[in-house]
Amino acid sequence: MLLCVNIIIIAILSLGAYSIYQDSFIRELAGSRTDVLRQIAERSRQFKISLYTLSNLFESNPTFRRYAEELNDDNQEEFFTLMDTTTRQMEASFLQPELDFYVVYVSVSGIGYCSRPVPEGYDYMDPRLKVWNSRVVEAGGEIVDVGSYRDRSLGTASFSAARSILDEEGNIVGFLMINADERQLYQMYADVIRDGSNIYVTNDMGQIISSSRGGLIGFSYFNMSNLEQLFGGEDYMITRAEGEPVLFTRYYDSESGFTVFEEAPLDQVLLPLRNIRRVVILLAMLTLAGGILLAWHFSRRIAAPIQKLRDDLHDVEHGNLNQTFAIHSYTELNELSRGMSDMMECIRGLITSIHENEQQKRRIELNWLQAQINPHFIYNTLFSIKCMVDMHRNEDAASMLTLFIQILRGILSTQEEMVTVAEQMESLRQYMTLQQYRYEHAFDSLIEYDDAAANCLLPKLLVQPLVENAIQHGIDMQSGNGMITVIARRQEDSVCIEVEDNGVGMTAEKVRQVMETPDVTDRPHLGIKNVNDRIRLHYGPAWGLQIESHPGRGTRVVLRIPAGTQLPAIEEKLC
Repeated sequence: MLLCVNIIIIAILSLGAYSIYQDSFIRELAGSRTDVLRQIAERSRQFKISLYTLSNLFESNPTFRRYAEELNDDNQEEFFTLMDTTTRQMEASFLQPELDFYVVYVSVSGIGYCSRPVPEGYDYMDPRLKVWNSRVVEAGGEIVDVGSYRDRSLGTASFSAARSILDEEGNIVGFLMINADERQLYQMYADVIRDGSNIYVTNDMGQIISSSRGGLIGFSYFNMSNLEQLFGGEDYMITRAEGEPVLFTRYYDSESGFTVFEEAPLDQVLLPLRNIRRVVILLAMLTLAGGILLAWHFSRRIAAPIQKLRDDLHDVEHGNLNQTFAIHSYTELNELSRGMSDMMECIRGLITSIHENEQQKRRIELNWLQAQINPHFIYNTLFSIKCMVDMHRNEDAASMLTLFIQILRGILSTQEEMVTVAEQMESLRQYMTLQQYRYEHAFDSLIEYDDAAANCLLPKLLVQPLVENAIQHGIDMQSGNGMITVIARRQEDSVCIEVEDNGVGMTAEKVRQVMETPDVTDRPHLGIKNVNDRIRLHYGPAWGLQIESHPGRGTRVVLRIPAGTQLPAIEEKLC
């Protein structure tokens, strides 16, 4: 025992200390990597701002706008000259001379311009041919980010600042795209990429704008809402990528709308901790060796009497309640031995008393639960007949009363608590017919049971409260297309009875409340809870009800009891 205690303490201290240090190390490292991602986000933001600035310079140029509104086959050469001249001026005077960009414009009439040489049949990035056309049109002249457009004709994967050009009346006359190769953005952070790690720059839709993994550029690789839940408000998390654990960090730039992610293999991240881990293991082994020596020493002095006491307790655990404890050792162990002998004498007396009291309590509980169902059922049925009389439907009331008498005769004709499945199913048919009179046949019913289950016994009125609940609280009587099915089947050593309706259904929270915390003032709760309690009192906690329900899709209650021809004695549940 001492050895086990030492091992547990050493393991907890060693692993705990190492785990705390590792978490602290990862937290500090994630913080430093977040600072790096923040710098990448700032560079990416400047990259985006530059393209936006160029787009605004073109859009605000009166000459450009005049040509764009009047562009046709006659003046397109003049327009091309203007665009070439303006583009060269911006390349020469722009604040970021290293920014390599090109300009594309296409009019609604199909006239296209590109500041770079293009092959015959070039589509000029016509948004009307792209999936992002709706975003550009809906923006109403504002700039829209087109993440990493793959211009196969020019061999680039470009980030594009696209916008529609509007005339004075607000009609679209063309589309302007300012493009820059994504690799320029990649070069801004290529020097901070570590071995085995990957960096992704994404927009607010999770589309990768730039990445160290060039093959993913332009794809919607991340589900941003799911990632937000996974990060849980933090800027890093430990997850798995391609089957390997990785440190996943992020930084969100609110001005540009870009999020920068980095995934780094956890093995590479934790390389500096390997020496610390070796020291921790060595110290743990030395401490364990000392613990073994102490455990061996003390076990020889005090373990033998305790082991004898343990063996006697095992006899008690296996049912020997007449065990006596006779330990002759240190004073403390002798007193413990005498105290346990006295305790066992008290336990034997208490068990006898509790056994008798529990039998009486179970009988009272069963009678009380059965007493709840009977007046509840009688009240609802008589109320239904009264409603028929109030509506002057005397013939229906007479038929209902006849059925009610037949049902009562079946319930009260015998004092036996148990009935067969077949008897309970036939009683349910009469009850269904009675309720169909009341609701003017607003629902249909189906009752089936197989021969293997027909003679199996179950308590009286066990299924009826479930059917009553389906009629009164499940079926929408106004629709006129309700359906209730009751099917009893023998399944090996159990009987399964399913009560299903196509009514309003319940939420998962409502089902939990019905099964766990019923309100005794709510009759449907009372009926279901009552049935479940009766089953468990009769057969034990392994049996009972299961509810499957979805709002608007009905409810299915599955009742399971052991298959047998007689009720288990209450005394058997106490074992």
